[in-house]
Amino acid sequence: MSISNNLRILRKKAGLTQIELAEKLGVSIATLRRWEAGETAPNGTRIIELANLLEVSPDEIVSEREPSEHQGRISMALPNDERSNGMLVFEGEGTRIELPPTEKGYELFNRLVDNLINRKNS
Repeated sequence: MSISNNLRILRKKAGLTQIELAEKLGVSIATLRRWEAGETAPNGTRIIELANLLEVSPDEIVSEREPSEHQGRISMALPNDERSNGMLVFEGEGTRIELPPTEKGYELFNRLVDNLINRKNS
């Protein structure tokens, strides 16, 4: 499965239209459509926001498996999440990385997620 397919499946499971999800996320409908068409992909911060809105783990969005086969190996949290202690947090495969919620922290966090996506898709 791809991010685009997972996103479409999870959105529908949540009972949301593309317009509703785009509004809740604060992105244009065109952006959401490009994500679901596989033309572009959401960055790491957006993946976490999507996961929170769809009430799934970020791994279910980026996983190669069907969302129903997900086993929750990866966890991510934004600074406003109670699990984060005000930090950007990436946990998975025995590693926990905490980054400050600064411009550089978000940049590194998005790179971590992009690397994870690229590794899963290769």
